[in-house]
Amino acid sequence: MKIVSWNVNGFRSSLKTGFLDWFEAADPDLLSLQEVRVEWEELDLVTRDELTRKHEVCWFPASSKKGYSGSATLSRKGLGFKHTRGIGIEAYDVEGRMIVSEAPGLTFIAGYFPNASAGLVRLPYKRAFAQDLAKLCKDRVARGENVVVVGDLNVAPEEIDLANPKSNRMTAGFTDEEREDFRGYLAAGLRDVFRERHPGEKGLYTWWSQRGAARAKNVGWRIDIFLVSEGLVGKVKDAQIHPDQRGSDHCPVSLELSL
Repeated sequence: MKIVSWNVNGFRSSLKTGFLDWFEAADPDLLSLQEVRVEWEELDLVTRDELTRKHEVCWFPASSKKGYSGSATLSRKGLGFKHTRGIGIEAYDVEGRMIVSEAPGLTFIAGYFPNASAGLVRLPYKRAFAQDLAKLCKDRVARGENVVVVGDLNVAPEEIDLANPKSNRMTAGFTDEEREDFRGYLAAGLRDVFRERHPGEKGLYTWWSQRGAARAKNVGWRIDIFLVSEGLVGKVKDAQIHPDQRGSDHCPVSLELSL
């Protein structure tokens, strides 16, 4: 099973830079998109037809503010995934953040994690989200479910996960509180399989600022992350970052499982 995640930073803008060609070539079994920022009904029929030709689509725009946030999960037809928009907590669900997809043997929890924002004004909101999501994951893992969590987590877990850790010490995405909450996901029974496969390897990033030629210089952050439960670790065939794929300030990340 090939699983891909990508923060497209506006789905309509990604269409202008070749998203559909990428989608056809990547041919994922499961795909999570973040920051779609558009209603399904606002997409043209050609695009909707292409997205639904091989996949079931669960589109989850924010209801609280038009053109903001939003996520989507696409699953290959025949895999039997049942999709649920949201995690049952209105404060997060109105922003179209997370989709829970369930099939026999796999629970896929994916979407757009909150950003602490400039001045850390949304740090309390983000912390509450992280703690609630960690509890949800812990409960499902405890029930014996095989869980994959992915998305734009908006946190770099360790100093190796961003180019300039010292100057970003208290910047949104690298505060002590956010890093502590990331460890809460690990304590819930999840593993950061990409980092486990690349211990000590620097320069592995998934997001770059659009200022100062950051991407060309590879001055980035690793904030798009796959987390998997213990029972799936031995079934991870591959985990990759795809920095050469353009069309967003994020790049796609992928996970291949032998199921």
